[in-house]
Amino acid sequence: MSNLLLQVVPSFISKGAKVTWENRKYLNLWLKSKYGKFKDKNIRFSISGLYKIQIPNTNNYLLVLNRRIKNQLQPVGGAYKRMGDDSLFNKWNYKPDNRDNGLGIDKKSNDDLRFMIQGKYCIEVLNWFDKNQERESDPRREFNEELIEPGILDSKNFRNINHKHIRRFSKNLNWSTHFSCYEILIYDVFELIPNYEQKQALINLAERGSDLSKGYAIVSCDNIEQERYMVNDEQVAPIGKHSKLLINQKF
Repeated sequence: MSNLLLQVVPSFISKGAKVTWENRKYLNLWLKSKYGKFKDKNIRFSISGLYKIQIPNTNNYLLVLNRRIKNQLQPVGGAYKRMGDDSLFNKWNYKPDNRDNGLGIDKKSNDDLRFMIQGKYCIEVLNWFDKNQERESDPRREFNEELIEPGILDSKNFRNINHKHIRRFSKNLNWSTHFSCYEILIYDVFELIPNYEQKQALINLAERGSDLSKGYAIVSCDNIEQERYMVNDEQVAPIGKHSKLLINQKF
């Protein structure tokens, strides 16, 4: 028996070390979700891409109204969409976002990366997301839906855009009072890199000023920090907390 233990124990330790190494990026989350109290809990994921659109030569930013949260301003962008079949997600016992524990699903939000799974599958979801396969990898679709289609920006000028990925921010296993569940939130932030014509168009838009009736506002860094859009010392609209990611702050 002792000889058998001498053979098995090193193998077990070696395997454990290998698994730990493979999950080192999410080690704390891996321990909590695989072996801790979150293993069998339903965890809500919301995974999004956002655009930082800064008005050239200013510290002001272009925000748009959230179509689901009345009167709230936020960065251009939103939840990524998945593009594969349901087999992998079904393996994780996923549930689409619903109105009790999320924002619900409609025609526009179908296949959004907003869903619930059992905690023990959290790391598998994150590893899948990191592979950048069978999903959107940037928020260009939302850029078109929120700025081009409503006519806020001209389609000829902004048909082709350049951007760079500047940060990824995540919040893991935070309790959401609003949705009454634990959440994992992931945001990729992309900075728009405008060419000369696009810079001029953004400057002209800012000079015309905000127009909430058309769904957008030009807001200052201070407004974002205070989470409220102010005009003449009065709050006109709240600003989503995640907008702080545009000015290199956490929320």
